[in-house]
Amino acid sequence: MKEIYSWVPWFRELAEKISREGEKYLIKKAKQVAWGKSRALVDFGDEAIDPLSFFYFLASKNTSNQLKPVYDSVSEVFEINPLDTDLDDVFYYPTPKFKILFHDGKKPNSNLLWRLFRQAMEDKPQIASEVFMEVLNIQNVGVPKLTQTLFLVNPHYFLPVDSSSADMAAALDLPAQSEIKDEGYEKYRSFLRVLKGAFPGCKPYEINMFLYLQNTKELKLSGDFYQVSTHAYGDKRENPDYWESGDEPFKENNWVYVGGQRDRRPYPLTSPKQGDAILVRTGTTRGRAIGIVYKNEYHERGGWERELRIHVLWINKQDNQLPGTTIRDGFTHANSNSSTFKAFRNTESYQPSFDLIGKLKVISNGSEQDAEPATDSQPRTDARKHPLNQILYGPPGTSKTWNTVNHALAIIDNNPVDQLEKESEEVREGKLRRFNELKKNGQFEMVTFHQNYNYEDFIEGIKPVLRKGADDDGNLDYVLSQGVFRRIAESASIDSKRKYVLIIDEINRGNIAKIFGELITLIEDSKRKGGDDATTATLPYSKEEFGVPDNLYIIGTMNTADRSIALLDTALRRRFHFVEMMPDPTLVPDDIEGVNCHKLLEVMNERVRFLLDREHQIGHTYLMNVKSIDSLASTFKTKIIPLLQEYFYDNWEKIELVLNRNGFIDKRNIPDDLRAEDQLIDVEKKVYEVLPAADNKWRDPESYKAIYRAAKVAADQAS
Repeated sequence: MKEIYSWVPWFRELAEKISREGEKYLIKKAKQVAWGKSRALVDFGDEAIDPLSFFYFLASKNTSNQLKPVYDSVSEVFEINPLDTDLDDVFYYPTPKFKILFHDGKKPNSNLLWRLFRQAMEDKPQIASEVFMEVLNIQNVGVPKLTQTLFLVNPHYFLPVDSSSADMAAALDLPAQSEIKDEGYEKYRSFLRVLKGAFPGCKPYEINMFLYLQNTKELKLSGDFYQVSTHAYGDKRENPDYWESGDEPFKENNWVYVGGQRDRRPYPLTSPKQGDAILVRTGTTRGRAIGIVYKNEYHERGGWERELRIHVLWINKQDNQLPGTTIRDGFTHANSNSSTFKAFRNTESYQPSFDLIGKLKVISNGSEQDAEPATDSQPRTDARKHPLNQILYGPPGTSKTWNTVNHALAIIDNNPVDQLEKESEEVREGKLRRFNELKKNGQFEMVTFHQNYNYEDFIEGIKPVLRKGADDDGNLDYVLSQGVFRRIAESASIDSKRKYVLIIDEINRGNIAKIFGELITLIEDSKRKGGDDATTATLPYSKEEFGVPDNLYIIGTMNTADRSIALLDTALRRRFHFVEMMPDPTLVPDDIEGVNCHKLLEVMNERVRFLLDREHQIGHTYLMNVKSIDSLASTFKTKIIPLLQEYFYDNWEKIELVLNRNGFIDKRNIPDDLRAEDQLIDVEKKVYEVLPAADNKWRDPESYKAIYRAAKVAADQAS
């Protein structure tokens, strides 16, 4: 699995050459690269080509049609070694989500950007605080974009501060983006120290790979452990140097063997599975590393072969003497009672890894169980199938609100959540009917947060009530009123045998700290009634002790077009399990009078991701119920076009790019009779208007095919 990091030396070689050759060299070479259709980097002129914009722009070329031709061109133009691996499988560096350049083309500060670039290139970067802050404050830069670019320039030292590190921020109490933005480079260095400390001996690019897979939910820690010896039954393979202590290629290659055959019987390679941890040792007294299984070749090949390997992501590459002795078996399950497990657990330098596994397992799975495995005689099982606190997040129109119904019913029934699929109207109506019945019974509550929603609405407060008696003359009484959270929490406390669910729609639109107040702590799993660290709080109005029962589940929804998950309050992120819900083109029709809406949505979202970011895509629900060309036309006129106007702030050029200039937008030049008034108006100005509703183009299938036809042609040519 060494190939997954092959981009690292390639980027490093490119950065070193640019740093060595200088500004004129970069300008000359950048203009020679075959960038494809978008050439934003070189469109603003020579003075606007700087190294940070170059690397961030290069990283934006991440689609299947762009990767190979663009990176091959860069290798040729800059005369560096080509990347010889499948780029689609190995590129796990940050995907740009913001404006592509580090300037707007008007007043680029090339000297400043070159200065930061060269400081970042050093083996032990000494970045001036004022330089970091000045670049950070450039319009449209910000913490994620700047740190992602520093990581691309020097992946041996820097790490991105973006959504990939959200889980780690919650688990390790990392400095938040807002703190780095306010305090600058020293706070960012603090972020790096804490995060690197959680992965002893690991390279930043290895840490980033792990964070990426965690963030995308491609890797979930199970809490199970296995142990392997680098001298498994004396089987050193064809390459005896593999096991030599000096080079330790097993750490660089990111895989381990599990030994040969014992008594002519292969080891039981049906385990371990992805997400399990492996403790690597040499002999019985020396620890070598701890890794998380990423791929087990046994499962891919369907049987045992001599050279089978287990590919791992290292989380600890420290080499240490172990206290006590371990078992001698070459490869076995390592339960909490095994001597190998105890030896690693009791070694100080391996403690961060056990802590990390425990914290991330809780975040990934929403489990209250400890990360340590059970004994072999008593297999580990998770009694709770659903996290107590979770947030469904994604762009508009991805069925988040509807899926709260699926999640809520799954919690009540203690069943897995059904995968979103094309449900019949009968099935949906049945689910909704049962949901409403349970809501009437008080087991479900729903609330929508907004800017004016507050603690008094959610927990409790003093509210005025108008007297209704005939002689009261409109006088007011002030009464203590319970909010929705307190009401359902008390119901769940009284009826402890049943599960209760509170659904908070648009949770990110409210002021979380203001609404939850001191209760943000009480919703933690361990702080709930019956937990290991059960906690109560005295409510400010009623002066009563209040605790949150462990049979009350909270489900929130979050529209990422309004606010990125990375910008959420750290306290909220740490206490919630996040479930990403992205557009699923397979859920929309593939033939509406010849129009493939599946492809239509897929292509438009690919362009939106490039022009804006992945959080502002078009959800599948916009097209799920399209039945005819007339309903498709209505959807585009009344929903999709207005949504794009909102996304791009009426930047019609970009809207036209999303639509592939299919004719829905009418572009007009200044009339001739106004051109003479060039001192009063901009004669180059163009006026954009959406076609009139009665225009036949809205009901012409060819108008919609034109949106995705070019993408198909390009894909065919590339193949």
